[in-house]
Amino acid sequence: MSLLKLSMAWYQLSIIFLAPPQNFWCAQPRSWKGTEKEWRDMCSPKIEEHPCLIFDPDILISVPEIDRYQIPLVRCKEFVYDTTVFTRTIISDWGLVCSKHWLVHVCILFVLIKRGPLLAGIVVQCVASYATCVAPGYWTFLIIWFALAVASGGIGIISFVLCMEIVGGKWRTVIPIVYQLPFGLGSSAMAFLAYFLRDWRHLEFALATISSSYVVYYSLIDESPQWLLATGQAQRAYEILERAARQNKREEYFEKYKHIIAVSGNKKQKAPRFCTGLSFYTFSQYLGLIGSNIFLTVSFSGLISIPGGLICIYVILKVGRKTTVGTFQVVTTACFIILLVIPKDSSDNDWARLLVAGIGFAGLAGSVPALYLYSGELFPTRVRNVGVGGVTTFARVASMVAPIVVGLDEVMADLPLILLAVISLLQLVMLFPLPETRNQLLSN
Repeated sequence: MSLLKLSMAWYQLSIIFLAPPQNFWCAQPRSWKGTEKEWRDMCSPKIEEHPCLIFDPDILISVPEIDRYQIPLVRCKEFVYDTTVFTRTIISDWGLVCSKHWLVHVCILFVLIKRGPLLAGIVVQCVASYATCVAPGYWTFLIIWFALAVASGGIGIISFVLCMEIVGGKWRTVIPIVYQLPFGLGSSAMAFLAYFLRDWRHLEFALATISSSYVVYYSLIDESPQWLLATGQAQRAYEILERAARQNKREEYFEKYKHIIAVSGNKKQKAPRFCTGLSFYTFSQYLGLIGSNIFLTVSFSGLISIPGGLICIYVILKVGRKTTVGTFQVVTTACFIILLVIPKDSSDNDWARLLVAGIGFAGLAGSVPALYLYSGELFPTRVRNVGVGGVTTFARVASMVAPIVVGLDEVMADLPLILLAVISLLQLVMLFPLPETRNQLLSN
């Protein structure tokens, strides 16, 4: 079940490679006789600061001896894109720059959708992921991307809840956290593929082909027995558990407790999830501003999240849910503050800041699965899908806000990190009124 997190990482974070930062400049007019470099040097006052505006080309070409700074600035009608790193992106395909740049964030916004049956979600994800590869225009892409987000969201919530409801004892703690680990592996695998597939359509096709293998889950997954019992469908639960006991050679255990099956069948989390989601998605995107190699940065952040999750298992078994989330948040907050202190480019490839950022991301990778587990345990079985989906939606709303927070670096270079540190501290305060669920029975 945890392998489904691979595709979730691809479709929640793939926008990093579908619409990466890409240099662009105004295309030279056909009447221009010089080189492209000469055109770029002449047409814009500062290419980096005003790539959307140029000196009026009609005046510039017809009266070349005029002082350029007396020529009015006009908007570019056509752009040329730097293909040094990425040969093709949705930005270069559909001109999502300048006044259309906000359309990239609309794609990120759609990732907040989190509803849908598991098997239906897998099928829709398979179809929509292939359709994305051949989308002819931005609005077609956006409609398909919306369907893909709905499918991916439904898969994430329901597969997590299934993991929680089919295990008990200490495994109720371990399995939901282990379930989250492939997410980091998925982002690293995506960075690896993106390194070799610099065309966004080729990358999306590769991800779609791998994701299509999940269709075989249709013949492997049963409904949650705990949910069936809670909704009065004891006979179906009995049949599923009997088959599971037989396959696992635990018939004697099933016979001992089957009489219990026959007679069975009989809200402060939103703010912490918003804070965690905002920290996670903002920092995931902010990592692109640390270091000079986007492939290495994304791969590193994905791999380092794995030990964060493994450490989370050990800590949460020892000290409980609240303390675990709080401990990882303290580590993450400290890393945000240290990043504010270390000057940029103070080491080769900015490795010092990248290392601290990696530790901070590992802290987030520990607090996110712990909070997932915590949220699931606080809701009774009957409404667990709805409850987990509801609080998770706040994390998805935070993912929508994340690009805005990252963009605040244009106002002040360190403002995103300052806000992340404040938000992480705020989350610690919000945890205090929540009860501890360690070693407690799940409510039906």
